[in-house]
Amino acid sequence: MKEKSIKELGFPLVLKKIEGCALGNDGVKALQGFSFLTEKADLAERQGKVGAFCRLLGSPTIELPVSFDDISPVFDILDNPLRSLDGSLMYSVANYIESAKVLHTFCTSTLENNEQLPPIKDLLGDQIDPLLISLSMEIQAVLENSGQVKESHPAIRALKQKVEGAKQDRSRFSHEFITTNNALVQSDQGAFRDGRLVIPVRNDRRTEVKGFINSASTSGNTVFMEPYRLVEMNNAVVMAENQILVEIAKILSELNGKIKCRAYELRKLQKQVSFADALYAIARYAVLTQASATDLSSNKCNLLGARHPLLGSKAVPINVSLDDKVKAVVITGPNAGGKTVTIKTVGLLSLLNQFTGYIPALEGSSLPLFDDIYTDIGDEQSIEESLSTFSGHMKQVGFILQHMTDRSLIILDELGSGTDPVEGASLARATLEYCIEKAKLSFVTSHHGVLKQFAYAKDSVINASMEFDENSHHPTFRVINGIPGDSHALDTARAMNLPKEVVDKAQQYLGSEAIQIGEIIKGLERKKQDADLRERHIEERYTALQQQVRDIQLKELKLRQESLLLKEEQASQLARFMRDKRKELENLVADLRTGEITREKTKKVKAYVSSLEDKHALTESQIESEKGMIEPHRQAGHIQFKEQMDVLCGTAKREGRIIRRAAKDSWIVAIGTMKFTMKEQDLSLPKRDKKKVKVLYQSDAPMPKMVIDVRGMNLEETLAALDGQIESALVHGMTTFSVIHGFGDGILSRGIGDYLKKHPRVSDFRFALPEDGGMGKTYIML
Repeated sequence: MKEKSIKELGFPLVLKKIEGCALGNDGVKALQGFSFLTEKADLAERQGKVGAFCRLLGSPTIELPVSFDDISPVFDILDNPLRSLDGSLMYSVANYIESAKVLHTFCTSTLENNEQLPPIKDLLGDQIDPLLISLSMEIQAVLENSGQVKESHPAIRALKQKVEGAKQDRSRFSHEFITTNNALVQSDQGAFRDGRLVIPVRNDRRTEVKGFINSASTSGNTVFMEPYRLVEMNNAVVMAENQILVEIAKILSELNGKIKCRAYELRKLQKQVSFADALYAIARYAVLTQASATDLSSNKCNLLGARHPLLGSKAVPINVSLDDKVKAVVITGPNAGGKTVTIKTVGLLSLLNQFTGYIPALEGSSLPLFDDIYTDIGDEQSIEESLSTFSGHMKQVGFILQHMTDRSLIILDELGSGTDPVEGASLARATLEYCIEKAKLSFVTSHHGVLKQFAYAKDSVINASMEFDENSHHPTFRVINGIPGDSHALDTARAMNLPKEVVDKAQQYLGSEAIQIGEIIKGLERKKQDADLRERHIEERYTALQQQVRDIQLKELKLRQESLLLKEEQASQLARFMRDKRKELENLVADLRTGEITREKTKKVKAYVSSLEDKHALTESQIESEKGMIEPHRQAGHIQFKEQMDVLCGTAKREGRIIRRAAKDSWIVAIGTMKFTMKEQDLSLPKRDKKKVKVLYQSDAPMPKMVIDVRGMNLEETLAALDGQIESALVHGMTTFSVIHGFGDGILSRGIGDYLKKHPRVSDFRFALPEDGGMGKTYIML
C-alpha cells in the first residue's frame, strides 16, 4: 500500500488506537510490522485468530490477560558480555514470564459450552517452557518487586543477624561508657557521624579519653570521639555490612548468569508473545469499536452501517452496496455534506479490513481485496515545485493512472476542480472512463453535472448523493444510493445570510432548465426519505411481532409444564387407587377360594364393586362440577367457530387454535405442537377481560392427623398409611406431622426413612426429641 494513501486516509491514527490496546511494547512492535494482506487465505487465517480472541473477550467467566513489562533493554544487556542486569530488570523478566503464563491460559481457555478455539490455542506452544517457569520462580524467590534482594534470603538473613549483633555490642559499650564517665561527656546519648557511633565529650576534658577525635561541634565545646574499643566495634559493623553487599553482588551475579543461560528460550517466548499480543490488541480494538468480521466469501463492496473509526460517536453510519458489474461510484451533493468523509470511510475500512479482517460495520459487510489503494484527497498546491492546486491534483492523478492495476482501489476527491468548469468536467469524465477500464473500483466526488449524466448512461457507474434536509438546509451526512445530488449552492448561500437580491439574481442566471433538474433531484430525495421512514415503521412492527411470538411461545411452554404436572398428579392418584383396589381384590379372591361362598362373602364382593362404582360416580361428579364452572363463562348464544380462531378446549380450558373442520360438529384444534379432534360443545371462546381466577379443590382424602401410630403394622401397611397421611396433609394444607413407629428391630424406622428420602413432597424429616419419643418417633416436614 502507498504510504501517501495510508496517511491521507488516516490509517496511522487508527493504528495508534490499536497499539493502545496491546498488553506490552512487544505487541506494539509486532503491529508495526504487520502487513496489509492481499490474499483471501492469508486474511481468513488472521481473521480467524482475531475472532477467537474476540469470543474469549466476550466471555464473562474467563480471566483476562495482564500487561507485559518491556524487556527490550534486557536483550541489549544480554548481548553484551561486559554488562550485567540490575535487580529491577531481572524482576521484569520474571514478570514477563508470569504474564506469558496468564496469556497462555487465556489462549487455551474454553467457552461456557466447552468449545475450544483451535486458531489461537497454539500461539504460545503447548506450554510455557518449564525452564523459564523455573527461572521466574527463582527470581521471585530471591528479589523483591523493586529488584532488591529479599532480606529473608538465607545468606542475607544470617549476615543481617551478624550486623545486628555487632550494632548491639556497640550500643551496649556506648551506654556503659557514658554511664561510667558521666563527668566527661556532654550528653547521655551517643551520636552518629558518617555512619559511625561516637561519644560526645567535653572539649576541655578530651585528653582524659583514650581514643580518636572524629569531629567537633560548631561551637567547639564538644568533640565527638571514638574510644579505641569503640573504633574496633564500628569497624566490625562496617565490615559486617560490607559482607552483606558482597553477598548481594554474588547473588545477583549468579542470577544474572542463569538469565543469560536462558536467553534463547526468552527470545523465543518474546517472539510468540509479540504475535499473540498483536492479535489480542486487534481483537480488543474490534470489541471496543463494535466491529464485525467481514464476509470473505463475497467479493462485493457491501458496507452496512459503516462508521468512520476516527469520528467515534459523531460518525453517521453509511450504507454502500454495489453489484459486481459496478466499477465506479460518483458521489455528489452539497459542500460540507460528507462526500470526502464517505470516500475516506470506504478507503480506510478497506485498509482496516486487509489489516485485521474486522471493520466497524454491521455483520454481513464485505469488501474486495485490493493490491493497492491510490488516493487524491486534499490540496496538492506546492510553492516549492511551482504547482497550483489544479497542477498538484493532476500530478497525483497522473501517477495513479500510470501505476494502478485491475485490483486497485482509486479514490479521487473533487475530480476536475480548480480549473475551467467545462475543461475540468471533460477531463474528469475521461479520467473516470480510464479508471473504469483499468482499475478494480473507483470512488469519485464532484460537482460536475457531466459526471452525473455519465453515471446514469453507464451501467458500470452509479450515482450516489449526500442527503440534504430541505427544512433545516443542512446536510444529514447520509448516503443515498442511485440518486445524484444537488450542490444546494443557493440554499447554502441563503443559510449564510447573503443578500436576498444577490441570491435571486443568481437564480435567474442559473436558468429554468437547471432549476427544474434541481427540483427533480430534490423530489427524488424526498421520496427516498419517505421510503426510509416506511422502512423504519416496518422494522418496528417486525420487532413488535417478534416479541409477541416470544410471549406466545413462553405461554405455550408454561401450559405444557402445567399439563405435565396435572398428568403426574392424576397418574399418582390413580396409581394409589389401583394399588389399594388390587390388594382388596386379592384378599377377596383368596377369601372366596377358601370354604363355601357365604352371604358375608357375597356382601364383600358387592361392596368392592360398589366402591368402584362410587369412584366412577365421584369422578363423573367432579367432571360435571368443572363443566358447571366453565359453562357460565361461555358466550351467550351460538358460537360461530372458524379456522384460525383461538379457543379454550375441554374441561381443562387449555388454549388452542382451530386448524380446520373435521366433521359437522367437530374441529381439528392445535394445542401447542399437538393436534386434536374436538367437538364444538367442548370448545369455548377465551375471556379477554381481566378477572380474578377462582380455583376450587376437591379431594376424597380424609382429614389428616397430627400424629399417626403404625406400631403393629408391617412395612407395606405402614408405607400405605404414611402415603395416605401425606396426601391428606397436602390437600388440607398441613405442613408437618409425626409418626410413631417404635424401636423394635428398626425395620419400620429404616423403611420409613428410605421412603421419605425419595418422596418429592417431603422437605425434611428427623427423629423426635428424647422427651418426645426419641428414635421411636419421626417428625416429617412437607
